[in-house]
Amino acid sequence: MSDHASSTQRQQAMTEALRAWDPEAEVTMESGTGRLVVMTTLPTERVIAILKEAGEHAEAGENESRGHKAGQCCGGCSH
Repeated sequence: MSDHASSTQRQQAMTEALRAWDPEAEVTMESGTGRLVVMTTLPTERVIAILKEAGEHAEAGENESRGHKAGQCCGGCSH
């Protein structure tokens, strides 16, 4: 399996996991860095917990407050 297919499948799995809690959640991955960008109304800590439950290593990016309020873009999770 190619790295692209694997990355696409992981991105899809993460999107589906988050959409169980936020139907409009969007997940994109920067191909050069592997940095995950999450657009959701969920708080950062909940996003991290959901992604960990899905088998991913996730943590807030260095520019992301770990306790932002719901409705703000996470946009900084890395995996």
